[in-house]
Amino acid sequence: MEENIYYDTSYDVVTAGQDLLAATPAQLDKYGIPQRPDAAAGPHLYDFWKKLVSPRFSAKRPTFSSSLSPVVMGLREGRMETKVVPSRRGTLESSLNWSGAVISPPFPKRIVFAVGSWKVPNVTQPSEPALFTHSNDAKSLVWVGIDGHNGRLRTASLPQIGTAQSPDGENFAWWFWWSKSSDGPVLKIDDFPIAPGDEILAGLEVLTSEDVMYFIKNQSSGEYRSFLGKRQAHKGPIEPLGSTAEWVMERPTDPYSKLLHPLAAYDPVDFKYCLALAADRPNAQARLVTLADNGRMIKMREAFASPYRTVYVSRAKRRHDPDGSIGVTCTFQDPAWP
Repeated sequence: MEENIYYDTSYDVVTAGQDLLAATPAQLDKYGIPQRPDAAAGPHLYDFWKKLVSPRFSAKRPTFSSSLSPVVMGLREGRMETKVVPSRRGTLESSLNWSGAVISPPFPKRIVFAVGSWKVPNVTQPSEPALFTHSNDAKSLVWVGIDGHNGRLRTASLPQIGTAQSPDGENFAWWFWWSKSSDGPVLKIDDFPIAPGDEILAGLEVLTSEDVMYFIKNQSSGEYRSFLGKRQAHKGPIEPLGSTAEWVMERPTDPYSKLLHPLAAYDPVDFKYCLALAADRPNAQARLVTLADNGRMIKMREAFASPYRTVYVSRAKRRHDPDGSIGVTCTFQDPAWP
């Protein structure tokens, strides 16, 4: 296989019908599947893993393209501009392009693993065009990632994986490892169809090599993909990974004009399995971190005319599910609402 500086897709493909619940640690490593969590220590993380490897399950070696998705993550210098204000539960942050939740590990540990799930939302064109945008071409991205919360750091980076939705019906899965030295279009995961309503399971693991294992499954179809993102792809130095983990609804930036797209009007997105592992280093004993620890919610603002006003078009709310887990729900507010 031809070597690529950005990624490695050489994980073995799982044989059809293989019982992954009984797979050995060596087999899971070979297939690019996370290791089996301790069900007693982290029952919700074990539930995620069991769902990830259970039938329906169909793996292929992934390929990627960028020509069909001219969008780029909005973490450019000055783009994040978070503003922290008090809230009754933790902190509430305001952003130009993110809505969702972020957690930090207990010092001095770092995030080495993060997962999440959501259903692909149906999206439509919002009722009013936003100001200061690339065009009236609305888009939305849903993802789980590690780092990047402080986008103004010159050496910040952000590995992330998720789904993209637009009112024209272009829905696809994608991944990226953003940094200031590798800014560009996200990479579409080819031959991995998604549709509104499909349940997505996704995550990232920081390896001892400082590369990142990405994995994603369309639970509705059973399709699974995993691969490595290579740290060496970044031309300049980047921060050690693990300062935060995020679950985000985003409006992306156009890579040519450098302006944000308007946020597409979206059905509510329920992030589930908002779970991360924190450790002193990759492959070391890890502690489970959840939104119950120090989760902060992020709301997204856009500017509109007639009259000029700023509207929080996407809000995030902590959610306590019947099984005892904690998630986050992102909801869209139409700018025409009172």
